[in-house]
Amino acid sequence: MSDTLTDQFKAGFRRYPTGVAVVAASTETGPVGATVSSVASVSANPPMLSFSVSRSGRSGPALTGSDRIAVHVLTESQAQVAAAFADRTAPRFTVAQRWTLPQGEPPILDGAAASFYGRIARVIPAGEAWLVLLEVDAIELGETAEPLLHHDRRYWSLGPAVSPLPLGRILPEKAS
Repeated sequence: MSDTLTDQFKAGFRRYPTGVAVVAASTETGPVGATVSSVASVSANPPMLSFSVSRSGRSGPALTGSDRIAVHVLTESQAQVAAAFADRTAPRFTVAQRWTLPQGEPPILDGAAASFYGRIARVIPAGEAWLVLLEVDAIELGETAEPLLHHDRRYWSLGPAVSPLPLGRILPEKAS
């Protein structure tokens, strides 16, 4: 059993399934990216999202210092991309992973469920991480595909839907 509050905190969040994204940017020394499971919608007007990155790694400082950022939401077929960007020694931005590297723009991941492009509005130090607010100025929607999920240090696909109707469309039961 976990002893410290930090260990318990980590164990608790391993039980919280989330979507998976790769945050990417172009820098003077080449493309940089990281797998994140902390992407959240912040505002629809103006469009803004948030994510967090480690302050101690190589990717976090490079990403937060970049002019433009891309957040690519991954599909279940992109589990190997997520794994590569979570491993500091794995090859990244390869043709096999379906990356395009336009000059002076964030890397493009072909086949992502959605890609959000924008500029950093604010970087907030938060413990050993940075909370990044990204003001989105362009969005590319990919083909509809099963999402990639992260739960308990593993990647998962969604499986069958629990409800036959989307949330908000579930009708109340009729009185007899």
